[in-house]
Amino acid sequence: MTARSKNRRNIPLIVFSSRTDNTRRVAEAMAGPLAAELVAIEQLKDHQLRGRPLIGLGSGVYWLRLERRIVDLAAKLPPDCRVFIFSTSGWRGQALADFYQSELANKLGKRNIDVIGRWHCPGHDKQPLFKWLNISRGRPNMDDIGNAREFAASLKTV
Repeated sequence: MTARSKNRRNIPLIVFSSRTDNTRRVAEAMAGPLAAELVAIEQLKDHQLRGRPLIGLGSGVYWLRLERRIVDLAAKLPPDCRVFIFSTSGWRGQALADFYQSELANKLGKRNIDVIGRWHCPGHDKQPLFKWLNISRGRPNMDDIGNAREFAASLKTV
């Protein structure tokens, strides 16, 4: 084990996918209270998952689903880690958020990986039709970012 990997051993990791920057902004807000390392899914290396006490998985919602690479990452997570899930989408409502996140949560559950929290907020939908309709325009806003920080801080006690 290298000195660099020893330093990462107890540091939470947040892996995110964000095509519109909505989820990236939320991920950055969550990383602060957790003192977490933040990695875009495109840059993630398998070795970065090892030894993490807590891993956050975040994605925007694209055509009613989380980014496939985030969902598929469930198969690579170490069995002894704890996970939280977060997402952003143009559509609002907890029932929809639960639906969007269910595939990932189910995959983690089948591997007996402990999901300690789930969080969702609206994000300005930038698909052409929805952009024209201004769905969730201006979201995530400062209140959403503050709520993301509070959510992340609450995970330290779980």
